Amino acid sequence: MQKFFEPDSVVLIGVSRQTGPGAYNNLEMLLRYGYRGRIYLVHPKVPEILGYRTQARVADLPEVPDLAVISLGRERVLPAFTECVAHGIKRVVVISQGFADADERGQELQAQLTVLAREHGARYLGPNTMGVLNPFVGFSTAFVDIPREASPAPLTMVAQSGVFQLGASLFTGRMGKAIDLGNAGDVDVVDVLEYLENDPQTGIIALHLEGIKRGREFLEVAARMVPQKPIIVLKTGRSAAGARAAQSHTGSLVGADSVFELAFREAGVIRVRSLVELRASCRAFLQFRPMAGPRLGMVTATGAFGIMAADACSDYGLELAALPEKLRDLEEDRIAWHQLHNPVDIWPLGMVTGSFTEVFRRAAVGLLASDQVDGVLGVGPVFTSPLHSDLDLATTVRQLLRDNAAHKPLALLLYGDEAAYRAQTRALADVPDVVCYDTLEEAVLGLAATWRYHQIREQPPVGGLALPAAPAVRPVALPAAGAVLGEAALALLRHYQIPVAPSLLTLNVAAAAAFAKETGYPVVLKIISPEWLHKSDLGGVRLQVGDEGQLTAAWQELLELFEVRTPEGNLEGILVQRQVQGIELLLGLKRDPQFGPVMVAGAGGIYTEVLKDIARAFVPLTRERARSMLASLKIYPILAGVRGQAGVNLEALLDLMLALSQLACDYPEIRELDLNPVVADPQGCWCVDWRIVV
Repeated sequence: MQKFFEPDSVVLIGVSRQTGPGAYNNLEMLLRYGYRGRIYLVHPKVPEILGYRTQARVADLPEVPDLAVISLGRERVLPAFTECVAHGIKRVVVISQGFADADERGQELQAQLTVLAREHGARYLGPNTMGVLNPFVGFSTAFVDIPREASPAPLTMVAQSGVFQLGASLFTGRMGKAIDLGNAGDVDVVDVLEYLENDPQTGIIALHLEGIKRGREFLEVAARMVPQKPIIVLKTGRSAAGARAAQSHTGSLVGADSVFELAFREAGVIRVRSLVELRASCRAFLQFRPMAGPRLGMVTATGAFGIMAADACSDYGLELAALPEKLRDLEEDRIAWHQLHNPVDIWPLGMVTGSFTEVFRRAAVGLLASDQVDGVLGVGPVFTSPLHSDLDLATTVRQLLRDNAAHKPLALLLYGDEAAYRAQTRALADVPDVVCYDTLEEAVLGLAATWRYHQIREQPPVGGLALPAAPAVRPVALPAAGAVLGEAALALLRHYQIPVAPSLLTLNVAAAAAFAKETGYPVVLKIISPEWLHKSDLGGVRLQVGDEGQLTAAWQELLELFEVRTPEGNLEGILVQRQVQGIELLLGLKRDPQFGPVMVAGAGGIYTEVLKDIARAFVPLTRERARSMLASLKIYPILAGVRGQAGVNLEALLDLMLALSQLACDYPEIRELDLNPVVADPQGCWCVDWRIVV
């Protein structure tokens, strides 16, 4: 990756002959950005551009450059790429659009690029990318003139869009390095994170992701990095989470976005959900040390904003600190009615004492010095009018920070007329431990993000989520695709010692009656057929069958119902099963295309999708993770035992979950698996119904 960010030499293929406004000439942009490496051009029709001699072919270059940048129409990209790798160039940026971002032809071309790169041991970035921006060395592949930061920030932006390079001041506040993954045909977010892990110029990482190809690798590298470098991620496309219908409860409960949410939590990544939250968080990490706790002190010139701050704290995971008793020294006998609380409303004090800024300073210093306060939010007015020249909060803040020995964060919201606001915030732009925000909500968002990161560092991600290889020989053969039913499903569950309620699958009513007599009434009868995956919805279940007469009648009803509803259907048999009683749970698996198998545990039965009391975890599962899943459920107090009632056998449930985890590792072709319900009581647990799709 270093050659992408810091090439000593670069060849530009497809440079425009035009320069100036409207040309979008990447050579012109590279020179304006200050690149000092060796530059080569390939252009078959002109001898030079901007004083640089061109070559007709890549093969004519006098050396093998570190990096090639291709900006051609899509049909000309593959021939140029072929020339590059044939010449020995190992790193290529494909700026061009119209590949997997476009149509079927574009997808074919992108696949050919990937094959060609692998054959020659080369790596490429893109297609459909702005490429790389590195102000530390003055290197840019952009075709837009981006101002170079004189003092680049230690924040690297990894995005799937070039817009984050062009609008850094709006999206992250400040920025250092940036890379646009584009279509991520080859180089992906995992490659970049592995490079940034040991990059001394990167202290903060902001991600914009539309998807992840190597989900488990992302989990491992991110979990390894976050104790040293915070990772903030904006994942777009959340609304597509439940778009596809699933064949099981698990499938509908584990949509794409819920898996990303789980992934970010497991990796210790700080997820934001909007550009506003992204900017607020990035600015906080650039200027603040993380809050060591959730307790916020507030000094404000308006009581209304104190109420708003309390609401925002509740929304974003902070709390208002108790008022430090020393701050009561600010109270004035002249307005004895004005007793201080947190938020500290100082406007009456400023009016009485004649110095609003001095009261602001004393209140903020008192809050920052208190062991009961982890961060401070300051709200105050600024005006350009000479009648309010005393309201110089920028100078006041610089003075009070001399007493901030612990370097606690101070978020500011200044309000008033536009000119004064701009002047005062500019004066504080680079002051350590201070950020001026445009809204109160952004201020609390930024502070809360640093508190979340402090918690992550206190309890770093445990990792250990790499998937083991599936065994070469498996105990039970599964079909190539479709539902796994009948004896195949029972054999699979029993091999992994997953407890199944005593059951018999048969087409013979006499055998069913004999089994029911042996196992004991009442029993349940269920139609087993590929066309009847949702048996309850179709009426294919009979409960509380109490004797042989009822069994015979129910058996006949089910056969007739099957014939009426699915005359061409494949009836594997009717399952006769001892009816067990207890608390109904759901346990299941869903294979995510990016992250692999995800386990689900929650409230089960026919109300699973209504209650949605669900916990999720990646497979492989440890006993500790399984226990945490159960403990996070709303029904957990019932499982553990409440109001004198005995709880269920939790250890038996944990055994079942670990067995299911091993099954998922051994059979990666399983797409969805439902055990619903699993009936648990103080003695143990039993699977009553199951659904497996490969």
